[in-house]
Amino acid sequence: MKIWIDGSGWNGKECKYRVAFEDGNTYAEKFDKEHTSNEMEYEALLSVLRGTGILEGDEILADSLLVVNQVNGKWKVREPRLFPLCQEAQKLMKIRKVSLNWIPREENKAGHMLGR
Repeated sequence: MKIWIDGSGWNGKECKYRVAFEDGNTYAEKFDKEHTSNEMEYEALLSVLRGTGILEGDEILADSLLVVNQVNGKWKVREPRLFPLCQEAQKLMKIRKVSLNWIPREENKAGHMLGR
């Protein structure tokens, strides 16, 4: 199954993320506390990895080059706030046996629903 994720950072009111599943199910979360867009991308990914709706072999799709490349070990994590998020995502990716791949923003179904 394909799963699309997207996050949006602090805009003066809220931070949020959305997850969209290939079967049409979606969910979203909003936060009143300030977070960066990268943190919200990680939160979206972690919500999927911590959840019960994924199976071995599922493909998670995101339009954040930073998150995808950090989690896949191609880029270093330089922001201290992202380091524990990346470590947890890497650990859960191995346990869940799922993949994380980059897609262009216009192909991100979760992003279209996020309403930035």
